Amino acid sequence: MMTQRTRKPSASGFSEKELRYLMERSLGRLAFVCSDMQAHMMPVLFEFDGSYLYLSGWNLKYSQRFKEIPENGRVTLLVDDVDSPIRWAPRGVEITGEAESREEDDYLYVRIKPVAKTSWGL
Repeated sequence: MMTQRTRKPSASGFSEKELRYLMERSLGRLAFVCSDMQAHMMPVLFEFDGSYLYLSGWNLKYSQRFKEIPENGRVTLLVDDVDSPIRWAPRGVEITGEAESREEDDYLYVRIKPVAKTSWGL
């Protein structure tokens, strides 16, 4: 059974199901284009407050890949899973957003402002 995908602008235009799904998870895949013009994808831990996504970690400051995230550039965060190991029911949210690095008291994190989203299976 195919589920319909939806794509719409997001200022916090997430549906209730999308909000619940994102707030119950912390692992995603971040995709972006580095200065070498190559696309990169990496697993990340994230937090979502309903408006912004935050990426952080104890070694983020020393990660070469995170230094390559384009300032105010476009990134995509994919959060997905399979609803049940018995039946194939993929679901997820793909968020395109603008990333910015921030540092406070020697603590580095990346904040993503969602611009558009696609969801399925929720």
